[in-house]
Amino acid sequence: MTTPFVQPVRQPLPQPKAETASAELRISLHWAMALFVAMGLVTMWLSDFQQDLTLRFRGLLLGNSLCLLALLVYLLKQRWPLMARWTAPLGCALLIVAGYRWLAYPGLLTLAPTPLILALALVDLPFALATAGLSSLLWLSSLPGPVTPADRSLVLAGLWIAMGLLYARSRPVQQVVLWSWQHYQRAQQLLEEARQRKAELEQVLDELLHANRQLDLLNERLAMTRLMAEEAHKAKAAFVAKVSHEFRTPLNMIIGLVDLMVEKPDLYHHSLPATLLEDLRIVQRNCTHLASMVNDVLDLSQTEAGRLTLHREWVDLCQEIEAAVTTVRPLTEKKGLWLRFQADEPIPTVYCDRTRIRQVILNLVSNAARYTERGGVQVEIEEKAPYVVVRVIDTGPGIAPQDTERIFEPFYQGSNSVWRDRSGSGLGLSISKQFVELHEGRIWVESEPGQGSTFVFQLPIFPLAEAIAPPNRWISEEWQWLERSERPAIPRLPYSRRVIVCDQSGELYHMLAQHFDDLELVEALDEQEVLEELEECPAHALFVNAPEPAQLQGLLERLRPLAPDTPVIGTVLPSTMGQVWDAGAVRYLIKPVTRADLQASLDALGRPVAHILIVDDDPDFRKLLARMLKLLVPGLTVSGVGSAGEALSILRTRPPDAIFLDISLPDMDGWAFLAQKSQDPGLREIPVTIVSAQDLTVQPSTVPQWTITLGQGIPVHKFMEGSLELAASLLAPEPAPAPG
Repeated sequence: MTTPFVQPVRQPLPQPKAETASAELRISLHWAMALFVAMGLVTMWLSDFQQDLTLRFRGLLLGNSLCLLALLVYLLKQRWPLMARWTAPLGCALLIVAGYRWLAYPGLLTLAPTPLILALALVDLPFALATAGLSSLLWLSSLPGPVTPADRSLVLAGLWIAMGLLYARSRPVQQVVLWSWQHYQRAQQLLEEARQRKAELEQVLDELLHANRQLDLLNERLAMTRLMAEEAHKAKAAFVAKVSHEFRTPLNMIIGLVDLMVEKPDLYHHSLPATLLEDLRIVQRNCTHLASMVNDVLDLSQTEAGRLTLHREWVDLCQEIEAAVTTVRPLTEKKGLWLRFQADEPIPTVYCDRTRIRQVILNLVSNAARYTERGGVQVEIEEKAPYVVVRVIDTGPGIAPQDTERIFEPFYQGSNSVWRDRSGSGLGLSISKQFVELHEGRIWVESEPGQGSTFVFQLPIFPLAEAIAPPNRWISEEWQWLERSERPAIPRLPYSRRVIVCDQSGELYHMLAQHFDDLELVEALDEQEVLEELEECPAHALFVNAPEPAQLQGLLERLRPLAPDTPVIGTVLPSTMGQVWDAGAVRYLIKPVTRADLQASLDALGRPVAHILIVDDDPDFRKLLARMLKLLVPGLTVSGVGSAGEALSILRTRPPDAIFLDISLPDMDGWAFLAQKSQDPGLREIPVTIVSAQDLTVQPSTVPQWTITLGQGIPVHKFMEGSLELAASLLAPEPAPAPG
């Protein structure tokens, strides 16, 4: 199912504000708290050097107050962060003024701008201005202390000079921050648009991939349809040839003899009974009708195949129409119809094939006379340069609109029973259309039910000059497929799907190479070679084979990361000789068997043999194998049976030294025989050599287990489609095995 494309809705990003940009420049409150603690500790340390106890006490009080201010800021930060930022500079300003008034130490005046710096660093520029105003009020207040007017003036000047410098410094910084924030927001917006575009592109790519898959499927179906059309074309050509050679000759013989019997009965020196003559006339009419149908089929086939040759000459169409009217007039007179030909002006001669155009005119006039019961038929001809137009008008039953679109198709006789009951072949109009179009003309019908019909065709007076046309002139909607007599000499580029086979035993690689010659098989013995082959060129699939299921799982886990985009298919395929050994046999010989093969099998037994049992359902082969064995081992006793049941009976009564066994047996196959033999401890050690026409390396092997994986997993819809295709393939019948 194709996922509909949904245009994502873009939400406008919020516009950047100065407050947001300023907030990005705020320092952490931890720095302010650390500053207060440091100032408190320094104040308490300096107070130890005071001789005056009052000043020492005030210094300790100021130091503790600074530490308490740090603690207060920390507590407010936990719940009211903004209030903590306000408290830090305001508290610092209050303690600096109080410390100067308490200690009367001029060095504290240098700390007066500190609250302004904190206000700007912790909050923003407007709050720094407010802090400067509050500090000015504190220094100008009439609180008791040693603050002189000169000190006040110096402090106020320092405060506002520092405020001016801070303002001058922070304003460009804020502008830069605001500019940076705007560009950051713009970058975020562009990034979001890029992500949306990427999502759209991925969806478009997915749609293109889906369309490509559909196009591949349609191409495959088109190729199959083309093959079917070619087969149908060949079958039709064969049928036409059969009709031409097998039907025409006997039909001519039958028609000729019947004509003699009907027309010249005195040639036989006997008078024929009237009933016999009537029967012969029936045979004559039907044979003539059958010959006409054969001729129509041959003409239609030749026309469709483009093998019909026109013999053009200058023809007077008026004479041809008069000849056709003369031919059909007995039929119209018999039915009581009028038949007229009208040509009001001189008609020029037309360059055409006289025979084919005469056939077209005769078909149209005879059809009009055949299907008209009342009234009559009129034939008209006129010149419409550069064409000559011929009309055949009748007063018949007319043609239904749904039939006018198909009336020129081969074998189509309309949906009206009136048309179907006239014993026509349904080929006359189709052949007429082909003949007219071969002359670069056109034919059509104008009709309404109950109002009669008008068949019109036009022919060019002169052969039409070829106009300069674009390259699409070679393509036509009515193009007919023709098999080329010569194949193109340009070689086709080879293309095959690349499959990497990782199998240390080599069994899977050789089996695939024998069955699938259209694949590019690449053999890899281990994970390193697989990685090298994948780096050299990607593969359509990676096959992994292991003799045991437990080994297969480990191989898949190691190879899956190496090919994340390649389907990894794991199989458990025992080796050929492994199957033979597991079944209890020692060797496997493929017919035809030579004496060298038999000698090698006897030598492989490793011990002398005196009695050999041959199990094969072919008595002639048993005799041949017995003779060959006796030639190799003089004095050897050879027994032969044709079924597995007889062989088991002989094994229990007279065990041989070795067995030569065929796989294909009438009662049970050789594998079942080996299984029953292995169950008997007394017979288990008798060596068995399999002699069969079945090549295990060619016969389809049975895979007891297989696994497929792809990257991080297989989508559900692909899993279902693949499973259904696999089920259909598994349910398809297998070819019958070769007789053994």
